[in-house]
Amino acid sequence: MQKKTVLITGATDGIGRALAKIYQSRGDRLVLVGRRALDTLNDALYTKNTYCRADLSQDKCADRVCEFLNAQKIDAIDLAIQNAGTGYFGTIAEQSAESIREIVAVNLMAPLRLTHTLIPYLKRTNGKLVLIGSITHAFPCPDYAVYAASKEALNTLGRNLQIEGDINVQIIHPGATRTGLHRKIGMNNEKTKKFPSAERVAQKITQAIDGRRFVATIGWQNAWARFLGRYCEGMVNAMVRTT
Repeated sequence: MQKKTVLITGATDGIGRALAKIYQSRGDRLVLVGRRALDTLNDALYTKNTYCRADLSQDKCADRVCEFLNAQKIDAIDLAIQNAGTGYFGTIAEQSAESIREIVAVNLMAPLRLTHTLIPYLKRTNGKLVLIGSITHAFPCPDYAVYAASKEALNTLGRNLQIEGDINVQIIHPGATRTGLHRKIGMNNEKTKKFPSAERVAQKITQAIDGRRFVATIGWQNAWARFLGRYCEGMVNAMVRTT
């Protein structure tokens, strides 16, 4: 198989890191985007030639990624996986204004900015842009309201990109996954034990990317939950209120 250039955001932990290892094993050239300093990443996966440190909560994040691509003499990308995300566990009333700003910036504004920047790179290879959403976009998610809203907006972005037709685009909706994010946002670890591992979910995501479906949901149970959330709104709202 021809060597590809693959860009992954949120690549230092969870699903992003697992995806990076899969594409490394395929022999692809990696562009890994994350917030952490390179010298704190104890893994040969991350080098000065593969790792771009960029804070996606900041307005100039796309400029930083573009600077890295230029420095590495990369002018074309075959696959861009916008995986980075952050969240908050608790009611909107309890959430700080800064937390709301950060979630919207990382989960929505950064994908918008990066998409705008990466379109020329993707068009040169007829490449694919993948937006990693969440099944939470399809139904009420008390205590995750801002996160769910940002994923619904991301889903809408993908639908419109497909219709505009400038680049190939795919939206992938995983369900709950066992990553460091839940610990970071204050969720009880006992609730996450039954979640599938990031490695397992990443394998399913790569299978979906290799396929041709515009919208893919990871796992049949998640697919049913997303279907019910979209088309049985009244019933789902009632169920959520009673839990």
